[in-house]
Amino acid sequence: MGFDLLTEVYFRHRFFADNCLRDIRVLVPQQTATDMRRYGLLFRRLPDRFVLLYDNSKTDEREQLLREDLALVFDLQLQDNLFYNYTGLQQSDIPNSILLFGNKDGYAPGKLHKDDVVTANQVAPFEHQGGIVSAKPFARIVLSLTPGLSDRYEISFAARATRWCYFLMSDNLAALSEPAIIDTSNKIHFKGPQAVTLPDGANASVFVSEEAIALAQRPLHTFQLVEAGGIGGLNRTIISALPSPDIQTISAAGIPGYDRTQAYSEIFLY
Repeated sequence: MGFDLLTEVYFRHRFFADNCLRDIRVLVPQQTATDMRRYGLLFRRLPDRFVLLYDNSKTDEREQLLREDLALVFDLQLQDNLFYNYTGLQQSDIPNSILLFGNKDGYAPGKLHKDDVVTANQVAPFEHQGGIVSAKPFARIVLSLTPGLSDRYEISFAARATRWCYFLMSDNLAALSEPAIIDTSNKIHFKGPQAVTLPDGANASVFVSEEAIALAQRPLHTFQLVEAGGIGGLNRTIISALPSPDIQTISAAGIPGYDRTQAYSEIFLY
C-alpha cells in the first residue's frame, strides 16, 4: 500500500523574491475531513502549498475517485497583517467578504481563479452558515475532484503598484542646487523637485514617479539621487541606491497634486 499525488495547490505572490507566499494557514472543515477519510485521501501541509494524496493500492483508483464527483472545501486563514499593504487586490469591504477559489471550467489554466492573478472577480460576500458564529476565513477553496483534475494548481497574487515619492528632508539635501532622481535602467522617470509643506509645518522637496511602480521584496529598479550639471555636465551621485518603500508604514503626508485615485508610497531621505 502506498500513496501517489492526486493534486497540489501552491500559493504564489509576486512581491516576494522567490514568488512564494507562506503566510497562509489551510484549515480542513469537518465535512471535508470526513469525505477524505471515506475515500482514503491524505492531506499534507507544506510552507507554500498543500498536497492531496490518494491510495494507489488499486491500479484504477485515481480514475474511479474522479468519477465520484466529490467536492472538497478548504478554508484559508491569512497570517500576515501587512498583506493588503503590498498586494494588488481591490477588496473594499474586507471584514464582510472573502475570496472564493475553485477549479471551474473557464478559469485561467493551472489557476484556481478567473484571471492570471487574483482580482476582485474572486471576492464574494461572506455569510455565516447555520447561524453559528465562527471565524471568518480569508479565503475558501472548493476543489472539484472530476476527470479533468490537474495535478497542480496555483493561487497567484500580484504586487501592489504605487507611485513612489522621495522627500528630501535634511539640510544637506535641501542645499543641493539641481537635485534629480534617476533610474539606472532609464525606464522610470520622476517629476520634481516640488516644494511642499508637510503636516507638521516642515518644508521639503519631493520627487514623484511618473508612473506606478510594483512593490517588491527585491526591487527591479535602482534609483539614485544625483546633482545635475556637475563638471563636464556629468551628474554627481549623492545617494547611489535609494531605499524602496517600507510596507510596514503608511504615511499621512499628503501633498497638493496627488491623484486620489492612485496609491502613493512615501520615502523620507535625511
